[in-house]
Amino acid sequence: MSKIKKFFGEVKYELKKTTWPTAKEMRKNTLTVFGVVAFFAVFFFGVDSLITFLLNLL
Repeated sequence: MSKIKKFFGEVKYELKKTTWPTAKEMRKNTLTVFGVVAFFAVFFFGVDSLITFLLNLL
C-alpha cells in the first residue's frame, strides 16, 4: 500500500512542475492540427482519385 501512496505522491509532484498551455496557445495548436489534417485529407483524396483515374484507363 505504501508503494501506491508513494507513486501517487510522485505523480502529484510531477504535475505541479508541468507548465500547461494557455487558452490562446491551445487554440493555436488545435487549429494547426485541424489544418494539417485537412491538408493531408485533401492531398490523399487527390492522389487516390488520380490513381483510380489512371487505373481505369487500363
